[in-house]
Amino acid sequence: MSDNPNPGNTGSPGPGYYRDPSGVMRWWDGARWTDSVQNSGPSPSAPQPPPSRPPEKSHTLRNVLLALIAVFVLAIGGCVALLAFAGNEVNEAIESAEVDDAAPGGPDNPLTIAEGQPFEVSGFQYAPGWSVTQDTLGNAQVEGLRVTNARDETDSAIVEIKFMNGSEVVALVNCTTEQIQVGQTTSLNCFGADDFPATYDRITINDAF
Repeated sequence: MSDNPNPGNTGSPGPGYYRDPSGVMRWWDGARWTDSVQNSGPSPSAPQPPPSRPPEKSHTLRNVLLALIAVFVLAIGGCVALLAFAGNEVNEAIESAEVDDAAPGGPDNPLTIAEGQPFEVSGFQYAPGWSVTQDTLGNAQVEGLRVTNARDETDSAIVEIKFMNGSEVVALVNCTTEQIQVGQTTSLNCFGADDFPATYDRITINDAF
C-alpha cells in the first residue's frame, strides 16, 4: 500500500490520516502508509445509568382525608346514638309521668278519701285524725293533716283536696309542705278560699303536679 493518498497530486502530501486504497483511514507518514489506522466508527457510548425509579406518590394527604372522614362518620354516629338515647330517656320519662298522673291520687285520677281516715298518695302516707271544718270567714278548711315521706328521696307534698257534689267541685283546699326527708313526718299547711259547701257527697285528693 504505497499508493499516494492524493493520486491527483504529483507531490507527496504531508503526514496525516488519509483514506488508503482499501478505503480505511490510515496514517500517511509523508512517504508511505503505516499500520496506524483511525477508528472511524462511533465511539462506544458510556454506560447509561439505570433508569431512575419514579418518585413514589405521597399518600399523606389521602390518609389525612380518610382519617377526617372516619372521625366525621364516628361523630355523626355518636350524635345519632346520643339523640336516640336522649329520645329514649325522654320517652321513658313521659311514660313514667303519665303512669304517675294516672295512679290513684295522681293529677288525672283523684282519690276519694273519708274524713279522719288514713290514705296514701304517690308514696306519701297520710295519718288518721284529720278533719274538715270552716274558718271564721266561713271558708272550707282541712285541719290536722299529717304526712310521712315513704318515698326513696326527699320531696314535698303539694295536694288539692276537693269537696265534690256529683261531678262538680264545690270547694277546693290546697295543702303543702316544705321538703320532707325520707321517713320524716310533718303537718301540711292547708288554705281554702271557697265557702264551706252546704252540700257535698265526697271528698277527693290528688297531687297538684
